[in-house]
Amino acid sequence: MGYVKNVTSKGCFIMLSRKLDARILLANLSDGYVEKPEREFPVGKLVSGSDENLKCRVLSVEPLSQRIEVTLKTSSATSVMNSRANDFSSILVGDIISGTIKRVESFGLFITINETNMVGLCHKSELSDDLITNIEAKYKVGDRVTAKILKVDEERHRISLGMKNSYIKEPTQENGFDDGTQLSTFLENNSHEIQNLDIEYEDEEYPVLSQAESRASILPLEVDFDDVDHSRLDDTVSQNQILTNEANTMDEKNKRQAKKKAKEKREQEIRAAEERLMQNDAPRTADEFEKLVRGSPNSSFLWIKYMALMLSLADIEKARSMAERALRTINIREESEKLNIWTAYFNLENEYGNPREEAVMKVFQRALQYCDPKKVHLALLGMCERTEQHKLADELLEKMTKKFKHSCKVWLRRIQLFLKQHQDGVQSVINRALLCLPRHKHIKFITQTAILEFKSGVPDRGLSMFEGMLREYPKRTDLWSVYLDQEIRLGDVDIIRALFERAINLSLEPRKMKFLFKKYLEYEKSQGDEERIESVKRKALEYANSTLA
Repeated sequence: MGYVKNVTSKGCFIMLSRKLDARILLANLSDGYVEKPEREFPVGKLVSGSDENLKCRVLSVEPLSQRIEVTLKTSSATSVMNSRANDFSSILVGDIISGTIKRVESFGLFITINETNMVGLCHKSELSDDLITNIEAKYKVGDRVTAKILKVDEERHRISLGMKNSYIKEPTQENGFDDGTQLSTFLENNSHEIQNLDIEYEDEEYPVLSQAESRASILPLEVDFDDVDHSRLDDTVSQNQILTNEANTMDEKNKRQAKKKAKEKREQEIRAAEERLMQNDAPRTADEFEKLVRGSPNSSFLWIKYMALMLSLADIEKARSMAERALRTINIREESEKLNIWTAYFNLENEYGNPREEAVMKVFQRALQYCDPKKVHLALLGMCERTEQHKLADELLEKMTKKFKHSCKVWLRRIQLFLKQHQDGVQSVINRALLCLPRHKHIKFITQTAILEFKSGVPDRGLSMFEGMLREYPKRTDLWSVYLDQEIRLGDVDIIRALFERAINLSLEPRKMKFLFKKYLEYEKSQGDEERIESVKRKALEYANSTLA
């Protein structure tokens, strides 16, 4: 005997002693269906094994965890209920059943068939004759629904259901009753004949009626605890639960991916809308900008336009206050948006600060505390290059090459500035960079430096860099491709064709050779020389034949 200690929708716990509790699952509370356990088993109620109405039996005992499970059901009723509640032969394809929605998913509904433990799936394509875009908004867990059994797979223990109106109305139309009123009228008019009917049937003689009787005798719904030992559950219930959990896991993963994509798409739409708004109907007053920044507080685009409005009104202090307000308002996670504001702040102080350099450096030192130092240095360097402050840019780059000596981007910016100013000593900077940079960045650095030499410096130095790399890495088609692109940009046909001939005579794998032949053919087509085009095709065919041989 014991007292009810706690009651939930899944069962209750009874206190056997001060240190010992026992669990009773909802399915084991009664031989029948218990709709509201809280009402029938209130806290403090005495549950006794000697009570005729509440015969308590111990089902299992776990000594280590001191977990005891008991039941209030009779053994005969339990076996009958389990056998009937999970009998797939009691349902037939075409039957109209009633049930309760157990779970709502994006791909359909899981419906518990009334008075059974069986769960069927109604796919979203079978929910309605009309298109349903949002299942979660239309159906809720616990809703009572009517469905038709479309398919029963006893081996896999799966039931397919359909809830379309065309499915539900079929039996009504076949019997000739359009609604409940006509049916009741028919029964009233023929009550005398129905009462006089004396139909005796046996299972062998009338199998349909026998099946109908067995369906009518199915006992009420049972729901188990989530942590119940599945080894004692019926195989059908276990497999249905596994199927539901697998579908739920896949759907949660799809939901997370869809939510992430939807968020990114939404951000792009908001940004595009903001840009269209600024272009087509640009706000002209502070009040209009206030409305916009309240709607999109993390948009650096709007804040910078707001600062520009204040500058157009010659209100420098107001523009500064807008920059400070933006830095306080934008979320700390939006680092790129904050960096845009700091960059605009640099430009503001560079234009209107007094003294200019001191004001810029003051803002720069503040920005270093809140953003990535490397990005802040690069932002200030970009401002110096745009405003042609070469002295400040040189000083900044000198500091950056010491502070960020392992950054390929910083060294490339240093070389780019040297080439633009036509300064000597580029080779010494390259040698210094190769000493500081990690070895895995050397190819990238030399390639980008050679491209800068082709564009802004001395092409011969770029050529010698590419040749040196190709001697060390002759099978890297990415290097060949970049080298060819730079020579094609210069336009020396003889050198380009000689370089292509060298490339296609290499011993590379077919995939890489195909790339080189294709690039050679495209170049000759751009030159319009038919003889050369045929020559390239012939060489490609010869290579293919030799490879196959």
